[in-house]
Amino acid sequence: MVISFSELRAREVIRICDAETLGCVTDLIFDTCSGRICSLCVSPPCSVKGMLQGSVIVVPWDAVQCIGAECILVNMKQEECCPTPRRMKKPRC
Repeated sequence: MVISFSELRAREVIRICDAETLGCVTDLIFDTCSGRICSLCVSPPCSVKGMLQGSVIVVPWDAVQCIGAECILVNMKQEECCPTPRRMKKPRC
């Protein structure tokens, strides 16, 4: 399957273990050396309401189980889903 970022953006990300919505995809993190996707950046649902504005949940690419037409299913533990500040360190090659 081939998908563009514009199609991926704004899809809901749902944790498989408890069917909790983590938020929507807002960005991707790439490894510039290999050209592979490292992770998805997900804005928590309450960030829309301004409570966690500027925070993001980083979902490792290997946690992605399925990309569907309307949502993305991920396999992550609850403690791994803590929002972090938007500013992230750039990975080194």
